[in-house]
Amino acid sequence: MDSVLISAWMEGADARLTIDDASVSAAREAVRAAGAALGLDRTLIESVAVAASELVQNQLRHARGGQFAVRPVTRGGVPGLEIIAADRGPGIASPGTALAGSSPSPGSLGAGLSGARRMTQEIDLDVRWGEGTHIRARAFAAPVPRRREVAILGRHLADEPVSGDHAVFVRDPEGHLVLAVVDGIGHGPLAQDASSAAVATFLAHQGMSPLLILEACDAALRGTRGAVMAVARIDEESGAVEHGGAGNVTSRVEDFGRTRTLATTATTLGRRGLSRRPVAETAALAPAEALIVFTDGLTSRASLADHGHLLREHPIVIAEWLMTAFGRGTDDALVLVAR
Repeated sequence: MDSVLISAWMEGADARLTIDDASVSAAREAVRAAGAALGLDRTLIESVAVAASELVQNQLRHARGGQFAVRPVTRGGVPGLEIIAADRGPGIASPGTALAGSSPSPGSLGAGLSGARRMTQEIDLDVRWGEGTHIRARAFAAPVPRRREVAILGRHLADEPVSGDHAVFVRDPEGHLVLAVVDGIGHGPLAQDASSAAVATFLAHQGMSPLLILEACDAALRGTRGAVMAVARIDEESGAVEHGGAGNVTSRVEDFGRTRTLATTATTLGRRGLSRRPVAETAALAPAEALIVFTDGLTSRASLADHGHLLREHPIVIAEWLMTAFGRGTDDALVLVAR
């Protein structure tokens, strides 16, 4: 079950294998044990247990297995639970439709992904068509400050087994959402080697500024094909986003009818003697605005300029629309949306 994506997705989690129907019961019991240890209300615990059942059953039904974890989370002093599910299946074909679905599938307690969404307060989705799916859902014991949900949608070039485009995000204890989007030069396994090295370096240096993270990635990527990359740190309290860019990964702040493109520079990480140094800037990010970051597998015209109504939707709906409307069939493609 181990893979480049699974390793990144389950980083730091106490993962359990999803193997058979017994894994569904095991996931529910893991949630109940974790919730009881925190002294959470039984109603909340059972809601999260149902969400866990839905995600693990989805793994069995659509991916023939996967990995699952549950862990305690705290926000503003309020305890809660986060459940994590990751698999190496084909990726959800239409994640927006799956998230909005209302008809329970046979044997399920709700309606798969949509059921998990209803039973929790926040859900992040990372879907890689042809490579797997990663879901994180959270629920808290009392109302907590809103945090942006995140969606990643990616696909590999048709003739390649894997994608050289990669992305990752983490939430730190100080209330920051830190994210990175990487495009390994070229396609296929060698491009993935470069982007995976960049993601591993990002995870090891996530507490640094975006510019310092990019500089660390430049050093770590020596000997690989190299990569282009964008890193952003969003302060959920102030709304400020600190951004660093190296190469043609595009980052945009999208508002209703307005688009702002964040700075980057024409260079490649991992090449000896950078032609230009990565650049950084800090910008405002209002609660209603979305940060969209995408590789050149989407055309440079990718924007919500005439489709601002999508900003009311979950980020995966936005990501799927952008991929469908602006994806190019001649390259790997990936888009990350934080809203």
